[in-house]
Parts: sequence; C-alpha cells; structure tokens
Amino acid sequence: MRFIFSGILLFAGSFIYAQHTALLEEVVVMAEKRELKPQYIPAALTVITPEAISGENNPDLRNLSALVPNFYMQEGGLKLSTPLYVRGVGTVSGTPPVGLYVDGVPVFDKNAFIFDLYDIHQIEVLRGPQTTLYGRNSINGLVNVRTKAPARDFSAQAKLGYASYGSQSYQVLLNAPVGRLHNKFSFAYNKSEGYFKNQYDGYRKSNPSDSYNVRYQGNVYSDKSWKINFGANFNHSFDGGYAYHAVDSLRADRYVVNYNTPSSYKRDLFSSYINFAQKGRRLAFNWVTSYSWSKDKQLLDADFTYLDVFDNNKKSQQNLVTQELNLQSVKGKHVEWTLGAFGFYKNLKNDYLATFGKDKAYLLPMPLSEMKYYNSTLTYGAAGYGQITVKDIWPGVSVTAGLRYDYEKADLTYRDSMLIDRSPRFMSYHDSEENKKFGAWLPKFSILQAWNDKLSLYLNISKGYKAGGYNIIANDMRSQTADLGYGKEKLWNYEIGLKYFSPSRKFSLNAAAYYIDWQDQQIFVMGMMGPSIKNAGDARSFGGEADVQGKIFPHLSYFFSAGYTHSKYYRNDNKAHEGNRIVMAPEFTGNAGLVYQRPMQWANFTTFRASTSVTGMGTQYFDEDNLLKQSPYFLWNMDFALSGKYVSLHVWGKNILDKAFFSYMLNNPVGEKLPAYFNMGQSGAPARFGASVTFKI
Repeated sequence: MRFIFSGILLFAGSFIYAQHTALLEEVVVMAEKRELKPQYIPAALTVITPEAISGENNPDLRNLSALVPNFYMQEGGLKLSTPLYVRGVGTVSGTPPVGLYVDGVPVFDKNAFIFDLYDIHQIEVLRGPQTTLYGRNSINGLVNVRTKAPARDFSAQAKLGYASYGSQSYQVLLNAPVGRLHNKFSFAYNKSEGYFKNQYDGYRKSNPSDSYNVRYQGNVYSDKSWKINFGANFNHSFDGGYAYHAVDSLRADRYVVNYNTPSSYKRDLFSSYINFAQKGRRLAFNWVTSYSWSKDKQLLDADFTYLDVFDNNKKSQQNLVTQELNLQSVKGKHVEWTLGAFGFYKNLKNDYLATFGKDKAYLLPMPLSEMKYYNSTLTYGAAGYGQITVKDIWPGVSVTAGLRYDYEKADLTYRDSMLIDRSPRFMSYHDSEENKKFGAWLPKFSILQAWNDKLSLYLNISKGYKAGGYNIIANDMRSQTADLGYGKEKLWNYEIGLKYFSPSRKFSLNAAAYYIDWQDQQIFVMGMMGPSIKNAGDARSFGGEADVQGKIFPHLSYFFSAGYTHSKYYRNDNKAHEGNRIVMAPEFTGNAGLVYQRPMQWANFTTFRASTSVTGMGTQYFDEDNLLKQSPYFLWNMDFALSGKYVSLHVWGKNILDKAFFSYMLNNPVGEKLPAYFNMGQSGAPARFGASVTFKI
C-alpha cells in the first residue's frame, strides 16, 4: 500500500518526461527462438528498451531489479557472484536460476553476468522455466539481450559521462560497412572511486572499480536468404573487495569497513561466436558456434574484520565451447515447429590458497597456517529438443507442447594440502577423482486463446531443471574423505496469464499468477574454510505480477509494474527452517512513474524528455533462520534528456533522497567468538547524480 500511495503522489505532483513511450510501440521478440509478438507467447514476458533503464551512465543487468516484476539482482557484492532471484527462486552462489543469452549466444557462469548494457536494441526477460528450449541454465527464467546490429551506412558516436564518487565513463561506436560486410567496432571504459572507506588504513576508498570493453560485430548477407553473423568481445575489470562490516557499525556509519588485508577482484573475459542463418519459404536453419575464455583472481580478507584471522587468494581459469543448431518451419497457417540440438564443453580450474594469521583462534580449533586447494572440473553435455504449436484448433486457440532431454557429465580432480604450525612442509589431506552424471526430461505444455492482436489468455505448465556439480573446496576437516558434490534441483511451474493491448496502442497490460513446487533446492552455506553449495530441501512459491503502461495525454505516459512472491520451505534438512522464507527473495518488487516527451526546436536539439520513478523492494531475509532481515524500502529516481541529430545531453539521479538500506547480510563464522562481528552486512548504494553528453556523426 505504501508503494501504491507513493505512485499516486508521483502521478499527482511530479514534472516528468517520456522515457518508456517506445514500450507502447509494437515489438517483436525472439523468446521462442523465432520472431513473435509478445501477445502470442504463453509466458510472462517483459521487454526493456535502453531508454527504460533510468539513470546511470553505464547500467548493467542489476538495473533491471524492480523494473521487471519479481526480478531481483543484488546491487552489492562483486562481479564474481551476484545473487539473482526470480519469483522467489534463486541462489546466493552457484549457477544462476536464469539463462542469459547475448545475441543468441549462451552465457553460462555467474562471473560473466555483470557487463555494461551499452549499444542495446532491447532486453527480453521471461519468467518461469525456459528449460525446454534453453536447457539447464534457465530453470526459472531467461534474459535475452539483443544488441544493435551493424548498420548499413557509416556512422560514429562518442559518449562522455561523469557521476558522483569520481565515476567516469567513455564510449565510442563506429559503423564501417565495406560492401556486403557490415562492421561495428565499439569501446567502453568506466572508472569509479567508490563510496566505501576503510577505517583500518586511514579511511582510504575500499571499493574502487575500473573496467574496459572492446567489441567487434560483423554480418554478411551472402544472398537474399543466407546471413552470417560473427563477433568477438573482450572485457577487463578490477573491483575492490566485499564491503562487509558489523551491522551495528553500518547503522552508525553506512559506508565504513574495517579490513586489515586489502581485497580485490580482477576479471578478464573473452568471447567469440559465428552464426549461420538461412530462411527459405518453408524452412529456416540456424547454426551458432561460440567460444569463451575467462580468467579471474580474488584477494580477500575472508574474516571481514580488522583482525588477522583468515585471508584467501583464489585464481580461476575457464574455457567454454558451445554448439547449437535448429531447424524450424517458417510461419505456417496451422502448424509451427522447432527441432534442435545443443552441446557444450567446459573446463574450469581453480587454485585457492587460504592463509591463517595470528588471530586464527577466533575461527580454527587447530594449529593451521595455510591450506592449498586445486580443483579441476571438466563438464560436457548434450541435449535434443522439439516444440510444436498447433494454431486455430478453434478460432484464436493455439496449443503448444515441447520436450527436451538434457544430459551432462562432470569429471572432478581435486586435492588439498595443509601446512601445520612449525611444520617444514605441506601435508596432503584430501585427494579425490570422481564424476557425476545428470539427466532430465524437460516438458512444457501451454494453451493460448487470442482475440486478434488485442487480448490473449494463456495457461502454461512447465518443468525447470538445474544440474548438480562440485564445490571448489572441502569444508569438512574432520575426515580425509572429500565430499564436494551436490545434486540437481528441479521445479514445476503452473501459470495463468493475460495480455492486453488497446486498439489505439495507448494502454497495455500484462499480468500473471503462478505456483511453483521447487525440490532439492541448492543453497549457499558459509563453512569454516569458505562457502559451498548443498541440497537443503523443498519449497513452494506462489504469487502474481503485473505490467501496466499507458498514455494520459499525447506527450505524457505512465508505467507501473509490481510483483508479489510468497516463497517458503515445506521440507528442510534442518527442521527448524521448515516454514521459513527463502533467503534474498523480496516479498514484492515494484516500479512506478511518469514520463514526458515532446518534440522541440532549440539549438541542435529536437526532443526533450523528463521522467521520475519510485522503485520498491519488499521484506528480505538473508539467513536460513530468518533472523537477518531488511524491511521494505523505496528509492526515488529522476532523469532528464535533450536529444538531437548530432548531440544529446543526459542528467540523472538515483536514490535521490539517500535512503539507507542493506543490500546483503550474513553470519560471520568469526562471530562465534567475536559477537560484535557475528551479524555483518553491506549498505546499499547512496544517492548518486550524473550527466553525460553524446556526439553523433
């Protein structure tokens, strides 16, 4: 109710501008691996244009939180591991519950989910399992990012931005076609001093960031039916460490930490792909091959205190190859079908060194100086899938059925060794070689009733699945038998929905209600030696969501999105947790605001825009005991822009009232003997303001 009243006040009293107007225009999405209008897709779907992501000079996927109903991505943390929850389903660490595709290429791992959303055409976010068409990484949703294709004419663009806390951003785009070969080159650089300060070393900034991205995209139209797309991308980033501190201390001073060891995370990512697509009169063929490589290094004060208890140094390197091909019918009058196959090969290696200092007695019951870990996991998999839609069984009714079989195998080579105090050398402790196989049949069924392009109703039943795997380290020091494995998780999603677009395109409504039975949940556990994943129990989640957009006057539009989720354990290995809420999942998400846009003639500017919005997050619990809690909070944002053929100006503000909230909380193992540090957390981002100017040729 507070959120609704806030929205009413905004509607009544704010001077704003049209940023979401484009969302009322007709769009086409690739959610089912073919071009369809949203009203003919029997699943909850939100389409986000670049203009809809308010504020910030260099937004990323975290900016979609609250814009998309029941979608939450943690604002704090590192690019290494950013918790993601959809409809109450997710995980603090491990494989995300949502598949991510960028220009038709899958992104598997959590350390690659955070990247700058620049030069974007649109983002399609589906909620509910998408595993029948997209496989094990899309247990409860899919984010499909589509960048702007290389242009057929020469053009260039440069953007310069500056924001609070010494944040700088620079972007350069160049379209340079050569005959039938269309080329696009882009470069982006971002830097920020950060807003957390470390008390231990004289209040120096503890969370600076520095990153750059280089991208090439090309396509060739060999004839009227064949098209070849290819590209390569390299990203480098450097960030400060986790900004955790004792909760009571953060309530007194929101942006001070107290670490004795400097912490950081450095990441290098390279990816490339080639796509052959052919579309005839009856059949369409698509082939996508991708290769990606990543390398990262984390230095961490793992006890998050001023004491010399526990530090770690983790290095990872990964190679990933994926291959997908599918064959489809071209739009038919009564039947549409898709057949496809997918395979991947992933080789991940981790080297991890844990160092225990003079204050280790706060954590360890043994005289341990160092632990070395080596973990190599080779995973490969294959899948086959098919889907058929029979249309006009009776007027406007379509029935869709799909099935996929997903198989993968993970081979682990693991060893660790320990250095005991005053010992001359490391002693081998755990040594293991093993493998796990995972497989699942993944069906879906839906029925959709449509009335022209205006109104559609649907029912969807689908199965979601995420394979198991291996943890990086062994936490059990009581036995020399290493048990690093965890099992697969699965869920069934039952959903009904409605989509309405007014004939004049001045109003649209998307609404859905769902029920999820989530079994063998993979949860994050903080152990003595570090974090791990285990299968904890079963949960239920149910709720609803709605997206409303419309125009009040020719230049004035409004938008409102809201989602409610009730997710609880009904079975848990720890009986005390049964009936508790799922961690991190907000009870509700919301976004409401107004936009104003109109043509103008002033200097070189032709369009004026202004907007205001309020985003809200419901109650969140951060621990399985449901003792660490963030109450509902709301953030006010504003945005102004002047656009022209050759130059554009943009001014924005986020959380402009500087609302205080926690983006994360945890129980620190050190807190068993140091109670003041048992409950720790990270403060959410403060008020930020920024501006940018874009030059175009």
